[in-house]
Amino acid sequence: MSVYDHARRLQRKLKDSKEYQNYQELREKVMEKSGSKKMLIDYQNLMMKLQNKRIAGEELAEEDKEKLQNLQNLIEINSNVKKYLEAEYQLSKMINDIQKIVFSELEIGIAEEELEAETEEENSEK
Repeated sequence: MSVYDHARRLQRKLKDSKEYQNYQELREKVMEKSGSKKMLIDYQNLMMKLQNKRIAGEELAEEDKEKLQNLQNLIEINSNVKKYLEAEYQLSKMINDIQKIVFSELEIGIAEEELEAETEEENSEK
C-alpha cells in the first residue's frame, strides 16, 4: 500500500471520527441561521485581523479589544456558535496531534542543535 493510499485511508477515518461528525453537525446548525453565521464570520475576521496585527508587531487598539470582548460575550450566549468553535478546536487539536505523530520520527530540515554542533566542529578544526 502506498503512502498516498494510507493518507486516503486516514482521511476516511477522520471523516468517520466523532470529532468530525460533531463538527459537521454543529457547522450545519450555525450555517442555517444567518445571525449565527454572521456572528461566526465576524469573529473569524476579527481574529484574523488581530493575529495579523500581532504578527506585524502592532499594538492592539482599544477599539479592537472592545470589539473582540463584545463578540466573545455574544458567542457565550449563542450556544450553537459556542459549541461550533469548541468542536472546531477539538478537531484541530486532533489533526495537530496526528501531524505530530506523523512527523515525530522524520528528520526534516536542520535542527538548531545540528547547526550548533557543526559550527563547534568547524571552530575546533581551526
